[in-house]
Amino acid sequence: MSYSENWNGYVALKQQSAKGAQASGTDGLVLWTTGGQGGQLTKQAVQSQLVRRDGQQQRGRHGSRRTTGTYASELGLGRADPILEALMRNSWSSADLAITQAAMTSVTTGANTIVAAAGSWITQGLRVGDVVRATGLPDAANNNRNLRITGLTATTITTAETLTANASPDTTFTITRPGRVLINGGAGALTKSYFTIEEHEYDLDASEVFTDCRWSRFTLRMNADGLLDCEYGWTGTGALDVKEGSAAPHFTSPVEPTSDSLAASEAVLRFGSGDELDLTSFDMTLDLQASAPSVISPTKLSPDVFLGTMQLSMNLTVLRKDLQALADLSAETQLSLHLLAQEGEAAPADFVSFVVSNFTLGSVAKSALSKTGGARTVTLGIPADLVGKDTRGGAFDPTTLKIQVSNAT
Repeated sequence: MSYSENWNGYVALKQQSAKGAQASGTDGLVLWTTGGQGGQLTKQAVQSQLVRRDGQQQRGRHGSRRTTGTYASELGLGRADPILEALMRNSWSSADLAITQAAMTSVTTGANTIVAAAGSWITQGLRVGDVVRATGLPDAANNNRNLRITGLTATTITTAETLTANASPDTTFTITRPGRVLINGGAGALTKSYFTIEEHEYDLDASEVFTDCRWSRFTLRMNADGLLDCEYGWTGTGALDVKEGSAAPHFTSPVEPTSDSLAASEAVLRFGSGDELDLTSFDMTLDLQASAPSVISPTKLSPDVFLGTMQLSMNLTVLRKDLQALADLSAETQLSLHLLAQEGEAAPADFVSFVVSNFTLGSVAKSALSKTGGARTVTLGIPADLVGKDTRGGAFDPTTLKIQVSNAT
């Protein structure tokens, strides 16, 4: 008898062509994990109400069955792009949006601006919260950097990063939004996607294969001197196959991501109008409120997995240096947040970016006074009730959350 060891297995996933069509073959993606309960099958216990004269209970029966799963992981480039796409119920944009002098004539640079002589950055596809890179500008310090757009008009890009000012018009430039952008479902119908998920154990030569799973929950956590930890959750109809021997593994040679885990020390979080340099922890949770209802059916499966509206909540803890957060809470100030997590490499570094552009604070809790040494902190709570779609239009994406990745595929 062979026992299964803690480490000797993997999780792989692949999008299905439709509900009920179990995915198989090649092109599966390995999801590296750090823990989590994994996929679980539960069955409703149906109790008998018979009253027996011998004072004992009649054995009940099994009712409906459900499948759910949670995987802990670490954020890395290209590791979970299909999951993020499913959670946002939309499709990634095309890669590498490039804008040149053909559209904008020429540009000049200010301390935090890139100003075009003509044309429209907005018409060309840029939006507030995008990360862009410049090439071909006359000052080398302005080229090949990740620049966060904090303000945008037809002709002016305002960046969080400081640029080398140059008032001489440049006509050989390219402004590129690298990689792909993902926003919440647009004007059309939201995309419904179903996945087949395999948990393979080498020691047992066996796999649990879950079908008709919908990704419904994502949590991102960041602490000082830590990596960007994340958690992915799904809900299924109850469909599960156990495959052993020659039938396992189910997916043929699933692809293994090769990117590094992203570290908090190489990330920057912009809150409101400035970068938070005193941040000690941050977490964000996206919940689609999945439901797989019970019906009278001989299969004991739910007919479908239904998702609700996006619920997005956040918490930040920072060193206490002023009372601005309290003033923002009192005034119900509309705020935005931009997390840029970058790989530890020479510029321009690969990155994953998260932007939440329309929320207000729900709580501001300061730490207690203490006679021991240390800094006071303040924890800012942003409940899901106070986070919504950005409806400003124009330079702002009509979305609750925007994700950008620098990889093209």
